[in-house]
Amino acid sequence: MPTATRPSMNRASSSESSIASTSASTSYLRRDRCRPPPLQFCAQMNADIRSNPVLDSPYFDLAGHIGNRAYCLHNVAYADSPTAETVTLLDVGVKDLLPVLMPAPTVLSPKGVTFAIRHSEGRGWARHVRSAEYPQRPILVAPYIIALQTHSEADIYAALLHRLSADTRMRFMELANCKPAEECGTLEGIMRTNAIGISLNVPDVPHPELATHRGIFLNISRCNHSCGPNAKWQWDPASFSLSLVALRPIHAGQEITVAYITPTCSRTERRAKLKAIYNFSCRCEFCARPASLTFKSDAARAELVSESGLPSFENWCLDANIPDHALIDAHMRAVSLIEAEGLQTLDSYGKHLDAIAMGYGALRDVEGFREWAWRAMDFRPMDSGASRVLENWILDPETFPVWGWRTSPTPFQRD
Repeated sequence: MPTATRPSMNRASSSESSIASTSASTSYLRRDRCRPPPLQFCAQMNADIRSNPVLDSPYFDLAGHIGNRAYCLHNVAYADSPTAETVTLLDVGVKDLLPVLMPAPTVLSPKGVTFAIRHSEGRGWARHVRSAEYPQRPILVAPYIIALQTHSEADIYAALLHRLSADTRMRFMELANCKPAEECGTLEGIMRTNAIGISLNVPDVPHPELATHRGIFLNISRCNHSCGPNAKWQWDPASFSLSLVALRPIHAGQEITVAYITPTCSRTERRAKLKAIYNFSCRCEFCARPASLTFKSDAARAELVSESGLPSFENWCLDANIPDHALIDAHMRAVSLIEAEGLQTLDSYGKHLDAIAMGYGALRDVEGFREWAWRAMDFRPMDSGASRVLENWILDPETFPVWGWRTSPTPFQRD
């Protein structure tokens, strides 16, 4: 999802430092002066980063982070697409972990979305299924936090854009900017509005760079938000490419949407977050429901977060006092809530599908097992190893590792 913008630390003029060119594709930024930010600012930033589950950095220390960063401007090269353009600002250690030539992306799953772009009145750019453009490489990548005090964000983004072709720069400038002029300049506003969080490998060193970076994708970054999205972003760091994957059937002419924020909170909270970060009031079909349905929706999303009433598979297998279909019914309720709320983007959706298939397998119910194992397999990428294993089990259910466990007197004592 898009990454929320932190307060900027780097407001100094670029004249206070230099960019030393060492090759045609890489330029290193030299830090002439580096002063630690005020203690109060550090404390707030540390609290924000440490509490962010996406960043997974519970021991982050801003002062140490700044003191250990050395950056370079780098053009990524692709083995399969010599003309593709990607410019990056990366920590030197992160850049050194990239291959000299990025390999070609893996074959996109048939569930990948194809699209066309057109202007939608009152909503900016809308997407409609028509022509294939996937997977897509970023045109610009930058750290989640740019720990440079000697360069302003505007100067850094200008230097990055300068490395792109005139046509790509023009298309970048056409992207939406939800930030008011008093908050930041145009380049920063476009970056903060359209950046998608992507993960890169980072060195195992003291005060490492954050794995999460911001990437700009000329087409995929245009996706509008929905609190019940029909697609999700899928990043492949090995090939430096992003795909847009359908979560449920998307018909030609239907807008493709993704979730900018965690969609399980209440409508009031979702709208407040979207207004604060992206400066719009959400009017998606899930937010436009009448008050009576909104109350029901909020309760459903809260239940999905708590996952209350879900017995463990092991306890269900061993405890004869638990009804045979208690496990299946509990996970079916979760699946029903997820589908009603359009929340197939949740990681738990696939886990619920798996649990139902396992339940039917443990009951030796061939028909039920095959139906839900097919659903679980269909939700996975077609080229995944897990899908191939599931297909083998569907063809021969008795090879499923937990087959008949619920009906066996000693389900966990097996060869």
